[in-house]
Amino acid sequence: MSSNGNPGGYRPDDPRYGLSGQALKDYYLSLPAQFYVRSLYKPDVLHLREGAMATHLAHVRSYAEHIQFAGPLLADDGTTPMGTMAIINLTDRSAAEAYAAGDGFAKAGMFEPPRIIRFMSSKRLTQADREPDPQLQMFVCECIDGADAAALRKKSAAAHHTYQGSIIDKYIAHGPLRSDDGVDLLGSLFVLEVADRAAAEELVASEPMTAAGVFSEINIYRWRYGKSLA
Repeated sequence: MSSNGNPGGYRPDDPRYGLSGQALKDYYLSLPAQFYVRSLYKPDVLHLREGAMATHLAHVRSYAEHIQFAGPLLADDGTTPMGTMAIINLTDRSAAEAYAAGDGFAKAGMFEPPRIIRFMSSKRLTQADREPDPQLQMFVCECIDGADAAALRKKSAAAHHTYQGSIIDKYIAHGPLRSDDGVDLLGSLFVLEVADRAAAEELVASEPMTAAGVFSEINIYRWRYGKSLA
């Protein structure tokens, strides 16, 4: 909870507990650089997917030692492909852009311009650490800050961390989205494992920062582990 000695409201088991200001920035800058890379298919390109699949799989496998998570984004039917998502440890944006551009689907001209944002995971799980529950579904939730986010985040930080602690078992990954240098806060990313889309939407809607108006853009995509890393 928030206090003078813990203004961010972090849980006692969180490595950010008690940190604020420059000390908190230094903590984030000490972490290995990660990037969230999300690419959506252009309209009417799925007929190209089979032909590009081998190149796509080989490309992802060539980055296996750097990837925390990677897999397809899906329509709510759980089978129709919509794009791809990866959380990957790379040195800088140019390396993340090279990863996105080298994908077989990108080379086939199937992707819209990717969303690439530096990410700092607060949960150090990787795809190899945990099998998904076959009775549940996974969702990627992009929450992008609005113009007044800095002030609104301060007001809702303690409630945010308390809420996160209450649903921590539903997170596959979660943490802040930041500028390329890791300094400025741009939003939050949640990868959830829940019953269905309605449950994912409810968890994001119940997030105190959502209620506080921190986010100007929220995108929720169904997702699953990619077979390339199986």
